[in-house]
Amino acid sequence: MTLTEIIDSFKSKLNLSKLVDSLERKTSFYDESENGSEENDSVGDLKYNPYFNSGNGDVKNSNAGRISQNKDEPLIKLTNVWKIYQMGEVEFAALKGINLEIYEGEFLIILGPSGSGKSTMMNLLGCLDIPSKGTVCLNSKDISELSESELAIIRGKMIGFIFQSFNLLPTLNTEENVLLPMEFQEEDRQIARQKASYLLDIVGLSNKKGNLPSQLSGGQRQRVAIARSLAVNPPIILADEPTGNLDSKTGDYILDFLDGLQKSEGKTIIIVTHDLELVKYATRVVYIRDGEIEKIETRTKNEPGVKNERGTKNEANLN
Repeated sequence: MTLTEIIDSFKSKLNLSKLVDSLERKTSFYDESENGSEENDSVGDLKYNPYFNSGNGDVKNSNAGRISQNKDEPLIKLTNVWKIYQMGEVEFAALKGINLEIYEGEFLIILGPSGSGKSTMMNLLGCLDIPSKGTVCLNSKDISELSESELAIIRGKMIGFIFQSFNLLPTLNTEENVLLPMEFQEEDRQIARQKASYLLDIVGLSNKKGNLPSQLSGGQRQRVAIARSLAVNPPIILADEPTGNLDSKTGDYILDFLDGLQKSEGKTIIIVTHDLELVKYATRVVYIRDGEIEKIETRTKNEPGVKNERGTKNEANLN
């Protein structure tokens, strides 16, 4: 079966359209006044599309990928968050009393050594898990109060994931991997292909549409993963060690690209890493160790040092 046949079969069995509509009304993360009518989704009029205008198909800035909220309020808020795992008769606390506010349009880096709890925090920020104690709120919604289906809607529309291991489907080619999120969101197929073509072009892979992941280098696969993460124009990009498997030149390209998204599109970029070199891209750095936040520093991008909340200079030490 082709990708389209697989998706169509899945949708027909689940009646996905009605399910999505129902769940979106429940979660109510988007302002209904910003949603276009059905005619806005037609192929003939692309001006409401977040990636194209109606004139020549060029990209344009859009609020379509942003959520409706007061920018003075945090986009994501963690309050006294604990994550505890039961290991036989022993409890292990991966996170201990985390308090953190993340605002729309930030470039936030969560920095810590292996075993610090940063990956656990990423799972909570990405709505892949819920806390054992405390609250994680996304746009003032407590994710612990949402069903798994509702959380899936949030992950599908609001958060673009970039993983260190890429997580591309090996049997799908480059274009199909980028199309997959749009298929599940029931994007018009012609518009979806135009979006995929545009995204692959801006990540420099327009000539690799038919290649399988096994036919791509590590850097190329990461660029496919970035294109896929942008497919539904999410307001949040969450990246786990995005340069971990890349050479320095390709890593710089990826980070410059993410930096451009934050500057030009106002997207919220959250990177989880142990690599101190990435700090130069951040507007804030959260240092985490042994499941606790050691300090949070604000900074001006590309400065060699960072400034903590008291305004003193610090150099990160993860040894």
